[in-house]
Amino acid sequence: MPLHIKASDQAGIQGNAIFDPVGTNEYIKAAFIHDSWQSNIPIPAPYRFLGTDVDFAKAGIIIEIQFSNYPFLLNNTLRSELFFKAKTEFVGYPTNLIIIVTKALMFPASNSTLYYEQAVNQLTALAKNKVFDVPIRLVGLFEQQNTIVPIIWTEYLSKRYSRTVNTRVSRECEIIAGRSARSRCLLRLL
Repeated sequence: MPLHIKASDQAGIQGNAIFDPVGTNEYIKAAFIHDSWQSNIPIPAPYRFLGTDVDFAKAGIIIEIQFSNYPFLLNNTLRSELFFKAKTEFVGYPTNLIIIVTKALMFPASNSTLYYEQAVNQLTALAKNKVFDVPIRLVGLFEQQNTIVPIIWTEYLSKRYSRTVNTRVSRECEIIAGRSARSRCLLRLL
């Protein structure tokens, strides 16, 4: 999968290359649909207070793509726990497993977005204290540091919250390691 990035509109880092959750979501959705996953499955009416839909489902597995703010991780896991315990069916199968996909800390991103390492810490603490019974698989999106990778650079019609693509071009980007293990990488467009 190419790395999807866009220009930041946040004060202090305006114009810097950051992770593009919209483009990444579109790519992942197309790939899952190609592999016969159902997408945007409505949550049954008795549980609509937890949201409108789940991202993907197939054969008892729910997949949630989690690139938004970190508190949504708990919403996704809590509602998945409810679906698991209530044996809620999506596409004809009761919920048996939740897979959560998120990006790694290494990618510069908007403020307060969840990253893989943070999700590991949260889910580990919850599992250690037996908060959830639903099996959870956490998947992190990473890339090799100090390499050149293909990217998709997208400019949206509106800088904030737009999903309407103005331009989208293939380019390359060098991923330069951060100064420490906890710092984000620098994405240098080529």
